[in-house]
Order: sequence, then C-alpha cells, then structure tokens
Amino acid sequence: MLKLLIVEDEEATREGLRSLINWESLGITISGLAANGMEALRMFEALPADLLLTDIRMPLMDGLQLIAELRKRGHDIPCVLLSGYNEFEYAQRAMRSGVSDYVIKPCSPDEILAVFATLTARIAEERRHTDELKGLAQQLHVHLPHAKTQLFRQWLNYPAMVTEKRLEQMKSVEMAIGYEHVIVMTFQIDSRMLENLNYDETGTQLLNFAAANIIKESLEHALLQPIEIVQEGDLIVAIGNGLIEWIGDKLHTGLVLVAANLKQFLNLTASAGISRSQTDINKLHIAYREALEALELRFFRGAGHYFYSEAAGQKKESLPDCINPVELLKLEQSALEHMRGSLYAEVLNDTERWLAAFQADYHQSRKQINGRALLFLNRLLHVAQERDSSETDLLGYFDQISEQLQLNETLEELSGFVYGSIRRIVEVLNPQKAPKRKVQQALDYIEEHYRSSGLSLAGVAKALFVSSTYLSTLFKQELGVNFLDYVHQYRIEKAKARLQAGDQKIQTVAREVGYFDEAHFTRTFKKWTGTLPSQYKKERLQRS
Repeated sequence: MLKLLIVEDEEATREGLRSLINWESLGITISGLAANGMEALRMFEALPADLLLTDIRMPLMDGLQLIAELRKRGHDIPCVLLSGYNEFEYAQRAMRSGVSDYVIKPCSPDEILAVFATLTARIAEERRHTDELKGLAQQLHVHLPHAKTQLFRQWLNYPAMVTEKRLEQMKSVEMAIGYEHVIVMTFQIDSRMLENLNYDETGTQLLNFAAANIIKESLEHALLQPIEIVQEGDLIVAIGNGLIEWIGDKLHTGLVLVAANLKQFLNLTASAGISRSQTDINKLHIAYREALEALELRFFRGAGHYFYSEAAGQKKESLPDCINPVELLKLEQSALEHMRGSLYAEVLNDTERWLAAFQADYHQSRKQINGRALLFLNRLLHVAQERDSSETDLLGYFDQISEQLQLNETLEELSGFVYGSIRRIVEVLNPQKAPKRKVQQALDYIEEHYRSSGLSLAGVAKALFVSSTYLSTLFKQELGVNFLDYVHQYRIEKAKARLQAGDQKIQTVAREVGYFDEAHFTRTFKKWTGTLPSQYKKERLQRS
C-alpha cells in the first residue's frame, strides 16, 4: 500500500478528502492529516509517506514551501496540489518545478480519484522498471565471476585480437588487477597428497576451491595488492601485477606463506611456476606460457617447490647439454641384450644409467620422457616374452604399465616406476633372481659409514648415483623398513654389542655408533629396545 499524507488547513475539507474518496481501491492508505506545512513536516519525519496531497495557501507554511522543504531534505515524493482559480499561476509554476499534478477547487471526489489513479499507475510502472533493473543487476552480479573466468581463460590461451579492447572488458567484469605489468603463477597441488586424503570427486573439488582461496589470501597479504584466481584444469592460476625486480622479495614471502598455509590448514603441498612481468594484459598468454614452462621443472627437480621462468629476472642456472640420442640407444640396446642373456643385474645397471641421463636434461618435456620410457619398457617386455616359454602373458602387462606410467608426476617417481616394472619382469622370468643390487650397495655403505653423524639418505643416494626417493622406495620394497629406521636399528645393534662388553661409558658408546648427542642416543635406544642404555648395560653385566 502507498502511504498518503493529506495537508489542508480547513478541517471539513481535510476530513472530506479522507472519507469521501475510495483510496483503498488505488492501493493507498492515509498515513496522516495535517493542517499546515509545519505540522506536515513533523508528521513526515516521524512516518515518511509515499504521496503528498496539499493545499497551496495555508498558515505558517504553505504547500509550495512544504514541497520545497521536502525536496531540500531529500524526499523526492510525488506531490499533487489543491489549487483555487486565483492560484492557477502558482500551480502551473509548481508543475514546472516537478510537482506531479494539480486539482482546481472546488472539485469532486471522482476528479481527485482520477488524478491519483494516473499517478499510482505511473508509480507502479516505475517500480516495475526499477525491479527489472535490480533483477538484471543482480543477475549480472551473479554471472560476473563466470564472465570474468571465461575472459581470463581466453586471454591465458590466446593473444589479443586487433579490435579487442581489454581495458574496457576488464572494467565491465570488475577485474581487481591492473592493466600493466602482469605476472602469472601456476600452482599444481601435489596429487600424492590428495591420494592420501582419499577424497571423492566432490571433496577434491572443494579442497581445490579451499586451496585457491588460501593461495589468493596469502599472496594478497604479502604483496599488498589484489590477486585474481582462475581454475584451469588441475591448475590454480594466480594473476597479479608488478615488476619482478620490484616485488621479488614480497613475492618470495608470499610463496613461502602459501606453502605454510596449505600445509597447516589443508595438509597439502603444491608446486608453482612463476612467469616474468609482461608489459600489459594483452600479453597474458605469454606470461601463462612462461609459468607453465617453469612448472615443467617440477618433473625434474621434484614436487613441492617453486620455479621461476628463466627470463623472470632470477639467477639463471646453467643447463647441461641435452641427451646424446646415440648414447641412449646404446644403453637401451645393452639392456635388451642383457635381458636376453638373463643378466638381470646388468639390465638394472643399464637402466639406472639410462634414467640418470634424463635427470641431467631439462631440454626434453615430461611427455617426451614418458614416451621414451614406455617405448623402452615395451621393448624389454617383448624380449622377456621371447625368453619366457611358459604361458605367462608378459605383453598383457604393457597396458597396465602404459596407464600407470602417465600418473608419475616427477622424474624420481618415474625412475622408481621403471625400476619396479623391470623387477616385476625379472621376477616372472626367474623368481629366484630378484635384483637387490642397489639395496645391497646401500647396506654396505651404511656398514662402512654408520659411525658418522652425517650419514643420511641423501648422502647414500648421492654416493650410489641414484635419487633419494628412488633409494627410499627400494628400501621399503626390499627390506620392509624405511632408510632412517634401518640406520637406527643398525646403530642400536652395534651399541648393544659395545654395552655388553661393559668397559665403555654410555657417552663413548653413543659417539662410536654415530650419535654425538647422548640424550638423542638414549631416546633412540629406548625406542628400539624398550629400555635405557644404562639399564641394558647393567642387566647384561649381571647376567655375565
């Protein structure tokens, strides 16, 4: 219902206006009756009205003064004037000032009703139009994120067209970033972490959404500027502004903060490729390509790290020469000949040298290396099938290898997969000759160096020319225990032998088996034996 305030100094006329007109038929209710403009203002401030019907001539404040004061106070409501014949010029002047209509007295209730019927119809049309505009604005607000995402996806993958006006498009979809000096960061959540969390598809999508929010908030906190986020396949793409030489330290801080927050709140790790600064948004596709190329280094250097584009103003690393294809072919042919001759240890040795060649070469893509590995394993399978006189279908294993090989996201994972695949082939050909060459070499190295406090998985792997992940995988496969636990067990066994002799102090024994912190040695000894070194020594001396 529209609320109407009636202002008339004659009480009889005022009451007649209220009672003789069927206001409800027009959807109008009377909110108040006032005898002059001053009284009407007080009523309006207490209970604002939607419509005003006022006489012109009244004491204290006339109708025109009332309308002017309402306009001054920001109340732009439709007003209808009651005017006598001698006030006609006033009414016409008021109409030019924005008054909706006027009625000449004396007038009938039907005349007034007709004027307000026209007025309420116009108000209803204006409100309908306003509601439509609000609805369109709301729809636009709802669809803006989608429109913005679509624009970003197009710009990330394609150069700007000659007729394209990206600055105007940025404004139309309310992009938060600036037009100049764009930087792209591509984040990839390490899938091994996702597998451990065991989420379904919906859960994974929600997790990626949460990760995107953390990346955005962390970068904005460090860079003190807005960041736009786009989900592009399994990548989270962050877009910002700045010159690397200006914001390099802040960007590093932001990336460290991203890593910490992803780990703390979602128990995830991520890798990222960072582009150099491009001059403006028209070159967003170049920045995106650079970020993707930088992220490719993840395959060679491992997951959970951040990689800058070679052109991003960072210190450029010297890259080794690319792989000599002739040497690769020689290693592959040697492995095939050794497979034919049942020289399985030599097959593994050739394979390790073959994989090491890829670890030193960043010139080939992950796709190229995966393809080469698949071809190599396929050739080994054919040779193995030729040698196997049983009904074992080794070639049927190829489909499984082909599918699983694509899941390896780093060269370390690929190395472990290739080595494991060859072990399975060998075990089928001769279960009694399962190769354990590298594990045995590692055990020999531990036996020789266990007294050193610096003994580590990385150190042993380096000495054996294999990756840390690769060696760790072998330990678990062959011994059923991880590297560090094996070293502790080995050292504790050596310590027990020395304690049984009874002629050395605890601190001396600890140092002789590689523990230079006696407290650490005591904790480790109790963990693996269930007793303290001093108690163990006392019990053994009593028994002897």
